[in-house]
Amino acid sequence: MKGDTRSVPNPSVRFSPPRPSPASRPKARSATSSKCRSASVVTDDEMQMKNEDALLRLKVEFHDKIHREYPVKEFVKHVWNFDENDHPDLYLKMSSFIPRPAAVDMYNDAPNEVSCYPHLAAITDALLTHLFPDPIVRAVQRSVIFVQNNPRTGTGAYASFRPDLTWSVVPKSENRPWDWLLLFAEVQRGPSVKEVLQGNAPHAKSTLRSLKRKGPDSKDDDVEPPPKRRKQLAVSQQEAQTARYLNEMLSHGIRSFASGFFIKDRVMHLWYGDRMGLVKSCAFDWQKKPDLMALVFAALGTANFSQLGISPFLEFLPTLPEFKSYEGGHIVLPASEVVIGDSQERPSEDMVFKIDTTRRVWTDWGAIGRGTTIVPLEAIGAAAGRLGAEPLVAKMAWLHAGRTPEEKFIRVVRSKLQQKAPSYLRHIVDLKCFVTRNMAEMGLPRAFMGIGPAAEDTRDFRLMVLRKYEVLESVESVDEFKTVFEHVMRAHHWVCATSGVLHHDLSTGNIMFYRDTDGHAVGVLCDWDLAERKMSDAEYQKDDHRLFHVDPVPKQDPTVATDPLSTMKKQDDATQTIEGVDDAILEDRPPLPRYRTGTGPFIALEILLKEEPPFHRYCHDLESLFYVLAYVCAVFDPEYHEFGRFRAWERNNFRDIASAKTMFFVTGVDYFQSTFDNCHEDYRPLVKEWVMPLWDLFANAVVERIHIYSLITRRNTAARMGREHVVAQRDEEIVLSIAAWRKMITYEAFMECLGLPPHLSTDPHCPSCDVP
Repeated sequence: MKGDTRSVPNPSVRFSPPRPSPASRPKARSATSSKCRSASVVTDDEMQMKNEDALLRLKVEFHDKIHREYPVKEFVKHVWNFDENDHPDLYLKMSSFIPRPAAVDMYNDAPNEVSCYPHLAAITDALLTHLFPDPIVRAVQRSVIFVQNNPRTGTGAYASFRPDLTWSVVPKSENRPWDWLLLFAEVQRGPSVKEVLQGNAPHAKSTLRSLKRKGPDSKDDDVEPPPKRRKQLAVSQQEAQTARYLNEMLSHGIRSFASGFFIKDRVMHLWYGDRMGLVKSCAFDWQKKPDLMALVFAALGTANFSQLGISPFLEFLPTLPEFKSYEGGHIVLPASEVVIGDSQERPSEDMVFKIDTTRRVWTDWGAIGRGTTIVPLEAIGAAAGRLGAEPLVAKMAWLHAGRTPEEKFIRVVRSKLQQKAPSYLRHIVDLKCFVTRNMAEMGLPRAFMGIGPAAEDTRDFRLMVLRKYEVLESVESVDEFKTVFEHVMRAHHWVCATSGVLHHDLSTGNIMFYRDTDGHAVGVLCDWDLAERKMSDAEYQKDDHRLFHVDPVPKQDPTVATDPLSTMKKQDDATQTIEGVDDAILEDRPPLPRYRTGTGPFIALEILLKEEPPFHRYCHDLESLFYVLAYVCAVFDPEYHEFGRFRAWERNNFRDIASAKTMFFVTGVDYFQSTFDNCHEDYRPLVKEWVMPLWDLFANAVVERIHIYSLITRRNTAARMGREHVVAQRDEEIVLSIAAWRKMITYEAFMECLGLPPHLSTDPHCPSCDVP
């Protein structure tokens, strides 16, 4: 997710969303759990998300992601796949529609916003009846209607607010969560004309003067004003309030996109959102141009679920379902597109999976970005014959088109482990099959709207079917957690050693486990969507040149090095090649982007501190693993199998997280101990046995890094004063300090702090993956 003190979110960074649990996943509770309660540990104030703060956050996230003034008819054509020229019967009805004057008057004269809802719903209901008068057709077309909201609407995993009106098949009397909303409507009211004429409205005199000046046929009310040269505008409060509904819809359910509309008095805007941004149509006066309003509802009345944003892979058997649960829902992968796991074979028939309704569908919070959705599945038919009957999940996400696909990394990692360290294969996520589509292949409206995005922001859809694992919160004891952690720690090392691949996103959400036939926990490292290859030694050294640059020395003797790193030994060409990396990953690989990746609370401090972060190293992944360990000890409740909040690290910008982590390392023992004030009694021994030795290791590295920058400052001061002999002395000290610092955090040192042997007797011989 990218200043001032407030960072603009970068799509490859996961900050802590306003969710019940900071690392929440569908809760797969163990049958032996001693207690059970709601997963939420958030107060009512937090569930309100501090509305103004939430809107500010959306303004920041969407500041360059809204395309405005998109033509209305083009919007309807591309978003809801409706062209009035293809429906001559409906075209005549749309052209002849005039809302009942009495209904319009009641809407206009409604004393407040809430009281106008039923009048607007009555107008739209009459419009649908006008468009679809046949009772049989209407039974289908009007199975989806606007109804006035109630407290049962807009319930979900993240927010507590509700849209004003919704488009949903769920009856008004039933609970209508965000998952089943097909469209939202935001309605706002200014003062009515009657209030203005009577002088009872705020600013009535200025409003009345404005009305008289403009007149009833003012050009300001024209539909779709001619396009102007667009400049980047700040997100208004009104836009943020509307965008939050798109954000919430895209944070629930199995969706490709979301849509809705905004009405203020007589002015209407259409809205669209996907994982790359939002689109806002031109404004139109629906009372003066009822044919455009009729066009919108004709499109909605004929649209199927996929044309309203529901994933095209989601099908219901039998057809014409009540779209209010996943009962009868299936994920269908076409045989022509699906690829089977490691074998890369294609099946002879479609792969069909039944949605397991005993487990919940989970979608990551936020509109922009990957939008990861986890769908619990059960293979049926040919899929069951091919993949077996074990529980599965589908992982759906929109990933950068230029990034190496996650499934390729998984295949390469598993292939290299199979060749060189097969005993660790069971600790890497088991990929069953996958499908990849670009925007056009997914039928995403953006692909046909002619509005981008830029190449670096383009995303492709990826769906992987994986074995189902237990979340880390489901461990039954400290010993079981230690086992899972050790498994993942060793597997991560051997992946890097055999494949040259770094994970980049080690967090509590990506460490999972399963139980073998004897009931023992087996740790598994999941979610390789941010993985990258390890750079060569030469590339890392070049990066250090950039990170620790120094001022040039004026009038310096040519024999004195101007860059303290230039004296570092160059590596032999053979050592610059990463052993075992599959050619498929490296071929035509674009340059690595200079932005942070990972989940906020677990990102390495060095990466957080730099505006232009360093290349990711093996030691950064080790540091993330340390933060996982500290996080679990600080906030995990083993009785209820849930994580609390580590507020110091769960911030929405990098500087706050970096400051908190720096304090954690350099402030002293008292601060360290206060971090674990709420540690559960079962995990307090682990703080002493594992966390404290590792804290000491990483704290020494932080102090050494501070020392390096102190040396650079002193060196630069000497250079400005022309003290060449001091500069040479400092150059040598800097070179030695950097070399020592880079060697402090290694796999062997990490395992020594845990009191574990770095290599097991069953491990093959393999060069270390630690980078000096």
